[in-house]
Amino acid sequence: MLEKRFIHLFILAVMLGLVSCSSQTKLYERWNDTEYVGPKLEKVLILGVFKDDIQRRMFESTFANEVDSKGKQAIAGYTLMPEKEDFDSKEDILAAVKKVGADSVLITSFKGVIEKQRDVPPRVDYVPRMGMRYGRYGYGYGGYYGSTYETVYRPGYTVTDTVVQLDTRVYSVKHEKLVWAGKTKSVNASSAQDVIKELVILVINDMKESGLIK
Repeated sequence: MLEKRFIHLFILAVMLGLVSCSSQTKLYERWNDTEYVGPKLEKVLILGVFKDDIQRRMFESTFANEVDSKGKQAIAGYTLMPEKEDFDSKEDILAAVKKVGADSVLITSFKGVIEKQRDVPPRVDYVPRMGMRYGRYGYGYGGYYGSTYETVYRPGYTVTDTVVQLDTRVYSVKHEKLVWAGKTKSVNASSAQDVIKELVILVINDMKESGLIK
């Protein structure tokens, strides 16, 4: 039941968008192979691991387009392997890699959606009153500064944050080994596109700093 609830929440978050005032994706865990001495990675095959094939295709195409827009080369996996079952084995992936000449494979897996509640404490705001009188005769501040503001009490309330969790791994084709990995959390995502755009920026920037890409 819990897994089904996660899937329903993810469909809501990714396909329809979440009603929210903010969206933020963070790379909260990352790793790279510090002993990697191969050439810079230039052409990546994008694979999304999702139970729903529509989600997978949307993710791969959007991710590939975003990578291309950053001056890198990327291929959406579904263009070579239309069905999820087409890349069940290492041999299937290597065959697709050989067909397009990719030097790396990026695999992003959906790890679930969780809801977290947090309490926003009450607060008192000071709102300026309308008018020009700041002193007895309209000049200076004197002892009348406090009387030019009204206090507004705002009660506390509870907010439910929706967190989408993704796990991304990058493999070198030449060495057939993992060279980069990262885990991300997207809080209150307004759309799937926002999540993917933020994810692409995080991955590319970190891989540049790691010396894996130009």
